[in-house]
Amino acid sequence: MRRRPQRSAAANSPSLIFGVHPVTELLRAAPESIERVWVGEGTEAARVRGEAARAGVAVETTDRATLDRMTSGGRHQNVAARARPFAYADLADVLARGPALVVALDGVTDPQNLGAIVRSAEVLGAGALILPRDRSAPVTPAAIRASAGATAHLPIVQVVNLTRALGEAKERGYWIVGLAPAGSSEFQELPALERAVLVVGSEDKGARPLVRETCDFLVRIPQRGRVESLNASVAAAIGIYGLRERLVRASKPPGSGGPATPASS
Repeated sequence: MRRRPQRSAAANSPSLIFGVHPVTELLRAAPESIERVWVGEGTEAARVRGEAARAGVAVETTDRATLDRMTSGGRHQNVAARARPFAYADLADVLARGPALVVALDGVTDPQNLGAIVRSAEVLGAGALILPRDRSAPVTPAAIRASAGATAHLPIVQVVNLTRALGEAKERGYWIVGLAPAGSSEFQELPALERAVLVVGSEDKGARPLVRETCDFLVRIPQRGRVESLNASVAAAIGIYGLRERLVRASKPPGSGGPATPASS
């Protein structure tokens, strides 16, 4: 097949994903989110070409030098793709479905951290993730790549007002549990919960005061070393696992009764 020259505009595309695993995961889970795939030589690239063809996604053959320019020298493994704008889930739909565990982020602005948190949330069994529109990294190709494709499996909601969204979750029977270095409880001290939202703030400032005030519990992760804080994505993974251990099977449908009063702050 004759190789076609690529336009330099692709090099600066804000929707570029590259690497065999992220592109393959997206092709398998959400092929409609990919507009075009570029592949070079090699066995792995050929497999990606096959995946794209089976999914009905347009494929172009190119060379390593072009892929190097497109990805600014990133580790593309002879594979790149251009994604369509990310399709966020609807908060009302997510709450109506009633997953036992939801993660909400406040002030996580690094797409690598966002992607890592999405990956941990999906692997550890969270049912959705909520992001505020402001003061937060959106779902970009960088976040998709860092998630190893988990963004294709986990519903992600973007909201204008996080505090209001947490209030809506409370009305649906969710307890709001915030991670905070000075939290009054540890995870094993929490009562058994049917449904919960875990709130994770930024590394330096944590969640905003209004968001913290919305929480029913503020929980700390015990730290034994000398370093001040954990990376946000590491703290989130520990928090998701810790809170998951406190969840019990729901005995009633979402919205049939929530927390009567804030239990701790």
